[in-house]
Amino acid sequence: AVVLDAGTRDSWARDAPSLGEWEGAQTERLVLFAANDYLGLSAHADVRAAAAAAAAESGCGPRASPLVSGYTHAHRRLESDLAALKGTEEALVLPTGYAANLAVLGALADSPSAAIFSDALNHASIVDGARLAARGAGAALHVYKHNDMADLGAQLAASTAARKLIVSDSLFSMDGDYADVRALVALRASHGALLVLDDAHATLVCGEGGGGVAQMQGVRPEEVDVTVGTLSKAFGAHGGFVACSAQLKRLLVSTGRPV
Repeated sequence: AVVLDAGTRDSWARDAPSLGEWEGAQTERLVLFAANDYLGLSAHADVRAAAAAAAAESGCGPRASPLVSGYTHAHRRLESDLAALKGTEEALVLPTGYAANLAVLGALADSPSAAIFSDALNHASIVDGARLAARGAGAALHVYKHNDMADLGAQLAASTAARKLIVSDSLFSMDGDYADVRALVALRASHGALLVLDDAHATLVCGEGGGGVAQMQGVRPEEVDVTVGTLSKAFGAHGGFVACSAQLKRLLVSTGRPV
């Protein structure tokens, strides 16, 4: 054990750098372009009032996993609205978008007979979920060149996996480019694969109805098996979700570790 005397402890606390304000600091108003609150909803008066009313009525936290007892009418209403937004049969709410990717990849690539095909510039949550599935369940992990459909097609053709899972961001946040969802759908069909899109940065922003990149590119909801999203960007709140079939939702509730 490391024992600190009071003087050292106080010195460290006093001299530690801070990300917040401190006494005597000079401040000024700035226009912030780096945040993910794309529509400014997090500070909207109606959103703040609704959040306060919900906390007063229902308290804080679900108190358990959805499989046990942590499921309320509020969760059901939110999931129904998310499913309608994405045009899917069902949706499942999770603690974060990160947890959503871990749940989906862990549940769908759960054996050595599964193979994951991941874009080289996918978000860290996809990378971590794929690595966990590969390490924990023995699933094969293949990384294809960014947005290179020829490379992805070649890797799919060379794979003998019983279950093939294509996973890609729809809008790559660091580079600002879109996935070619139509091409991904074509490869999904020709190779009998499942297609997972992470629509975190595009939901409520892209598509005529805010449904995301697939909607923007004219892809039908049934052509994408799973859409992962977050509530912490354009929604201006906190949480994640998976838009999918009712069958897959039941699987995730039962087997998705982060649910």
